[in-house]
Amino acid sequence: MLIRGVVNTESWLDVLQYDEPPKFDVLAKSIEFANCRTFDEIGDYFADDYVFRGPIIGPITSDDVRNAQEGFNIQNAYPNLETRPFGFTIDPDNAYRCYWFERWEGTNTEGVKLGPIDLPPTNNDVKLPTHIMSAHWTPDAKIKYICLSNPLDRFEGTTKGAGAVFGLLVGAGVKSTGNVSVGDSFLRFQQRLFHAIGGFGRNWSVEEKIPQWWKSKARGADPNDL
Repeated sequence: MLIRGVVNTESWLDVLQYDEPPKFDVLAKSIEFANCRTFDEIGDYFADDYVFRGPIIGPITSDDVRNAQEGFNIQNAYPNLETRPFGFTIDPDNAYRCYWFERWEGTNTEGVKLGPIDLPPTNNDVKLPTHIMSAHWTPDAKIKYICLSNPLDRFEGTTKGAGAVFGLLVGAGVKSTGNVSVGDSFLRFQQRLFHAIGGFGRNWSVEEKIPQWWKSKARGADPNDL
């Protein structure tokens, strides 16, 4: 049984809510999307003003996400990578939003790149801690916003609590710096340095590429401002 909220609040993210109910199956479309394996497959799902945001990454466009992961050579480094999505459910407060879990795993059989540095493959089997994904769809059946959570259980998997792309990099031999967090001063400085010099993949998109509907000025690991 879906239990709706009992309080009324306003948020800048209310732009992701619509008066009319969906004319497509949001759950089925989300399952279809989550089981895509390549950037070429998922590209058609995104709206022109799509944004991705993670705990310490974003806001970032789909092209910049793709460029960053291709820069790290992630898909080639883990040719058998599976995201293993499960537990799909529709948000009881927004019929256009779907949540699900992912538990990534794969074998690091090719090297990754960190800017000018090439790391040889570890050939390790790698399992990441589970995280939650959510996708906001538009009435045109396009995804406008995807959010990825922190790992749910930092003791799960083989990456010492590192999740998503960071976990794959740890599995490929990059030294883990522990559980980085929102507001960490050194991380914020490091992100801005890399953003300025380039070459390491963007932590967020340049300002002119971020859609106007995205109102928060927090970038990367900055604390929330709204």
